[in-house]
Amino acid sequence: MLITERWLSSKRASEFVHDGQVGVSEPVKGQPLSQIRKQLAEEEVASSVEVKPLVLRQHFLQQGNVADAKLVEQVDVTAIRVKGGLIVNEVSFAGASFLEGFLSIYGIELERAVRRYEEKLQLFETLDYERKQRAIFIGRLKQGELEQLSPSFETEKQAKIQLEAMK
Repeated sequence: MLITERWLSSKRASEFVHDGQVGVSEPVKGQPLSQIRKQLAEEEVASSVEVKPLVLRQHFLQQGNVADAKLVEQVDVTAIRVKGGLIVNEVSFAGASFLEGFLSIYGIELERAVRRYEEKLQLFETLDYERKQRAIFIGRLKQGELEQLSPSFETEKQAKIQLEAMK
């Protein structure tokens, strides 16, 4: 069985092929289905995750790290970019403890954003090549599992109308 899964509500082109258990297309080949979906959800929200200076400062103060708490006031933390759990732009002003604290808070904020994303009703499309069936439906992600919440629609337009009615 080969199924193409498309996330129609996604800001980016989110599509992959799987066999019901693992991905069969690159770059997700061999990865468990739930892991692929979790990764895609994370990528979908990562650019909107923001570490607020006040929250970061509070984190350092709770850790007893006054020096890094003061550094937060001098730094534009919104300019720090993270990809795949790593800081991708040069951050020459900060020491290791500052960056560790930043990544800790970023991870918490990313987790919250993914949870909110998973709670949203969205449009999905699946194409089952073996059965020659196409399904467009309203669904939701739950910890990497795709939950179908509506019957299949003939067109994406019909599904969008129903999705708006459900919001």
